[in-house]
Amino acid sequence: MMLRIAAAALFCLPLVAHAAGTAKLAGLDDRGRPFSASVEYAGDNLRAASPQSPNGYLLARGEKIYAVTRVNGQQVVMEAADLMRMAGSLMPSPTAALEQVSAIVSLQPTSRRETVAGLGGTVYVLTYEDGQRRRRTEELVLTSEPAASELTAAALKLGRSLAALAGTLLPAGADDLARRLQNDRLGLLRFGDRFRVEALDDRAPQASRFELPGGSFQIPDLRGLVPGLGGR
Repeated sequence: MMLRIAAAALFCLPLVAHAAGTAKLAGLDDRGRPFSASVEYAGDNLRAASPQSPNGYLLARGEKIYAVTRVNGQQVVMEAADLMRMAGSLMPSPTAALEQVSAIVSLQPTSRRETVAGLGGTVYVLTYEDGQRRRRTEELVLTSEPAASELTAAALKLGRSLAALAGTLLPAGADDLARRLQNDRLGLLRFGDRFRVEALDDRAPQASRFELPGGSFQIPDLRGLVPGLGGR
């Protein structure tokens, strides 16, 4: 796998049109292994990379998502949809942290405050049922800071796109939580020990960060080249 990027709570929030910034994320992937990642975003563009996979990164440009990697010294660009068809998944599920939330029982703010990535947030207690209808509890740190809500929206857009490519159906509880965050204009700073914003800078990255690399070899649509690689 090229990258191990997990941004917990990646579900159906729209990307804020003027959102821009850079963030460092950390947490656990869908297999319980530590990960770290950087996310740069501006408008409809997003770039995500992980030091665990130093030779590659994801680049979202509008509705297209590309995987950029290096093979035998040559930079190669492939549409993420083709990688999904070939390998079944591009990386551990981007919605791993909340795929377990089958139904929300309650989401309640506490009197506790917590500072994450230099931003003040409120600790919430999420009680939910998992896929086996077992009741579980998790702490979330949510904030009304615009920079955090814009980061959340940008990450969610990428997660939604990747989930669609992988054919992942999010449970009703995840959609419910997404709507609550959207309606209250809240950003996610921490989700238990599975996701945490380590740093957040609301300055816009340079436009060149979202360009396809010059001199790279772009692999064409593989459906016409590889038998059986058609759509589902």
